Amino acid sequence: MRILGIILALSFSFAQTIQISVDRNRVTEDDLITLSIEVTGSQDFPQVDMSPVKKDFEITSGPGQQTNIQWINGKMTSTKTLTWTLSPKRGGNLVIPALFGTVGGKSFRGKPIQIQVKKSTESLDNSVFIVAEVDKENAYLGEQITLTYKLYKNANISIEPFQMPEFPGFWVEELYTPQRVQYRNVTIQGVKYQMANLGQKALFPIPSEKHVIPSLKVKVQVETRKQKRRRDPFFDPFFDSFFTETKTKVLRSKEKKIDIQPFPEPRPFDFSGAVGSFIISSHTDRDTAKVNEGFTFTVFMKGTGNLGLFSLPEIKFPEELEAFPPTDKFEKDTFRDDLTGTQSWEYILIPRKAGNLTIPRIQMSYLDPKSGGWQRTQTDPIEIPILPADAERTNGSGLTKREVELIGQDIRFIHTEPVDFSQSNDGRSNTAIFLYLCSILIFILPTFISKYTGHRLSTAEGRQIRGALRSALKELKKGKSDPFETASRAFYIYLKNKLVLPTHNLDPASVETHLKNRMSHESLENILTLLKACDAGKYAPGGLEWEATILADMATAMKQTDGELI
Repeated sequence: MRILGIILALSFSFAQTIQISVDRNRVTEDDLITLSIEVTGSQDFPQVDMSPVKKDFEITSGPGQQTNIQWINGKMTSTKTLTWTLSPKRGGNLVIPALFGTVGGKSFRGKPIQIQVKKSTESLDNSVFIVAEVDKENAYLGEQITLTYKLYKNANISIEPFQMPEFPGFWVEELYTPQRVQYRNVTIQGVKYQMANLGQKALFPIPSEKHVIPSLKVKVQVETRKQKRRRDPFFDPFFDSFFTETKTKVLRSKEKKIDIQPFPEPRPFDFSGAVGSFIISSHTDRDTAKVNEGFTFTVFMKGTGNLGLFSLPEIKFPEELEAFPPTDKFEKDTFRDDLTGTQSWEYILIPRKAGNLTIPRIQMSYLDPKSGGWQRTQTDPIEIPILPADAERTNGSGLTKREVELIGQDIRFIHTEPVDFSQSNDGRSNTAIFLYLCSILIFILPTFISKYTGHRLSTAEGRQIRGALRSALKELKKGKSDPFETASRAFYIYLKNKLVLPTHNLDPASVETHLKNRMSHESLENILTLLKACDAGKYAPGGLEWEATILADMATAMKQTDGELI
């Protein structure tokens, strides 16, 4: 074998030739181009800088490698070939620029290749296409735009797994994500098609330089008939079915620009970004309370619009009420195209003085996009009698069992019997006094520190942070009927709780924004890869390599993330 290797090496032709070519230079936007770099007379594959190509083309696959060896007149000739599949980004006269590379330690430079790309509308092949439908192209900041990607076909096709594009300049809420692509019959301008809804989203414009709905790109395999042969009286038409071919196409929806309308002037002083139609209300969990006993005050915002993208006006509670930062919750109505639901804010209030206290009304203005005018909604004031504290708490710490529970149950309230200081000064009475004073000190000291340092005790927020990972891992165990949906939902729940985010509206782009400065680049990329795999798997379950392992992979990734965020 060693001798044979020497003979082969000696017989090798060292004359190198390099050829750069494409399989065609006249295509439509939906077509794919194969770019080949062929090197003859080298034992090495070329190293090529493909970055200039990405200006006008998307590299959908490659590089593929192929080696071909031939014997000619007793000499061996080796040909190394690299291939890429390119998809044009737009119509027009495009150029594959001169490519630079090296092979066998020597540099080479190719020549530019002209590519003529027809727009999809110029193509006579309308057998399959994608449309991005929006319910409006003019909107206010914060106004819902309903986007639906639809695929139309009147040919046999197969869809490869795809991902939804990112939506810079918009806050995104999921409205509909099909588990399987399902078609229904429709007619467009007298032509019958089968139409499938590939996904529906609620987009809310946020302040940005531009607001453009990006193109959705989907690669499909289209089955077409080969060119018909001349009519042969002896040829059975039955065999026509064997004369078909499959063609790969990249379908693109057109980009859509959204024009942002300015808000009507003057803006109300109590406008905080709410756009839609809303009703605000509030209530307490009891009619009366006692001094130093906490009670719950909840504000509800119900309606249709950009719930979760605006804040409540500042509530000026009476000085006699100590208010803890609220926890928020959003419950979405999933059976409507418009984002409808209820946003709630829950406050823990602790009265420090007896008497009749009044929680003031809360009023907020919102823009009604249907009328283009300002509307106002408000709550009613709530009067709540505050009774004196129980006698046993009068000389206590001022903290109640409810408040202690909010600390996170790390410290339990110690119930002590009244101490009779008139007892003789023996060891047992001294011990009782000492224990009583210690119990008071345990609860007074954190309050004293918070008063003079400006920090509050960790309440429900602390429980939320500490239990973030546990809640998310529990979510992973709820069901495996759709592992991709379960995995992504679990991570978003984890991140919302861990970072105390004010909303559940998360996607891979917002995750990257929240975590890019909090954890390593490698760990973040792993998380983003898993989330994007989940998005792809929602459209073609079973078509991705992640399906069998996505739940376990996500559990591992969340544990890694939790370790880095501590």
